[in-house]
Amino acid sequence: VENGALKLRISGNYPWQEQVKIAIDSVQPVRHTLALRLPDWCPEAKVTLNGLEVEQDIRKGYLHIRRTWQEGDTITLTLPMPVRRVYGNPLARHVAGKVAIQRGPLVYCLEQADNGEELHNLWLPKESEFRVFEGKGLFAHKMLIQAEGEKQSAPDAQHQALWHYDNAPSSRQPQTLTFIPWFSWANRGEGEMRIWVNER
Repeated sequence: VENGALKLRISGNYPWQEQVKIAIDSVQPVRHTLALRLPDWCPEAKVTLNGLEVEQDIRKGYLHIRRTWQEGDTITLTLPMPVRRVYGNPLARHVAGKVAIQRGPLVYCLEQADNGEELHNLWLPKESEFRVFEGKGLFAHKMLIQAEGEKQSAPDAQHQALWHYDNAPSSRQPQTLTFIPWFSWANRGEGEMRIWVNER
């Protein structure tokens, strides 16, 4: 930077955990402005400097902190990550009546390995609550999401007529839905994947 070298040490388990720490490791004091990105998915972001809240100088999505930085100064950025439902524009016909799931910066999806075949027949009720938990094996140290949903199915459907008059040939049964981070799908063999889920 203009007045010397500003060395930062960043620690945390983002994007799985909500807290990130930025420590100043420069031996000599340096006057400089740091700009921290405050993502739009997190309206409740909190920033502290050495344990005290930082004055909110936010411009174009960045929090600007200007000061003379000294070794040991620590910024703590807390980005709460509740599971959020994402809806498409009503003109996007292929996602009408559907919902996507996001936690923090990550979009999640359903995969056949966890939820069985025919993901298009799964439904996520509006009142369903989400449970976030740490995965195992391939998903060790990653956060997965579950919610109680439903699966619409019919016995021996492959031998039924394609169309039915007046009476629906299928019924809905309870099923736990498991969502994994979208970027990590297709690592457990061939199978279906779905981001946009039917909602009722």
